[in-house]
Amino acid sequence: MRLGLLVICGLCLVLAACGEGDAPPASDAPRRSSSTATTAVTGSELGHPQTVSAQANIFGAGHEHPPAPAGGGAGVLPPAWRLPDGSDRVVTILAATGKVNPIVGSASSNGPGGDREGPTDVTSYGGISGIVDRRNGMFLTGVFRTDDEPAKQAPPRLDFTKRERFKSLSPRIGQTFFVGSGRGRSFRVPARATRLFLGFADGYLYVGAPGWYGNNGGELTVTAALASR
Repeated sequence: MRLGLLVICGLCLVLAACGEGDAPPASDAPRRSSSTATTAVTGSELGHPQTVSAQANIFGAGHEHPPAPAGGGAGVLPPAWRLPDGSDRVVTILAATGKVNPIVGSASSNGPGGDREGPTDVTSYGGISGIVDRRNGMFLTGVFRTDDEPAKQAPPRLDFTKRERFKSLSPRIGQTFFVGSGRGRSFRVPARATRLFLGFADGYLYVGAPGWYGNNGGELTVTAALASR
């Protein structure tokens, strides 16, 4: 186990030194895993703080079980807020605090804005789109869902490379988006959406199919509300 951790540290250092765009190491490198939680999420009301585990798997939004096609642990289902009915709804993040860690014992912790290293290039799965941000990783993400099971076909992935400083975003249902600290941003709710899920888009070194939630640690506390008009 000690040798495995040393190998992981070395791989992470090499990735950071090479910069964005380099291919990830072979997928058989050792990483730790943990048991998978499968408790269903119904959603609390907006305004109530949500605890977002570093193992909150955004690709589990709307599913009964979090998926991990890449292996490494599926993590836990992402928490959700139930959205009030209405048209022209806009959600804002009032506060997002705490620290998360992508590889406990081998990587530094970061806040909701991410590690500023990445690169993130996670593919879509189970009707939930992947996400791209080639200069960041382990950042807080969100996805709007209806009460129906996610469609088989996911919406297009969004690329937030050098595009994190938006003021307003109008994602589609099932389209994963960058939340970060939420500061200065607003999110327009799709017409049929009933819930907003929060979690992380993880994979082997943030690249490829979803997975590798089992070695994540820490948690965030996030509060959201409908924008006042």
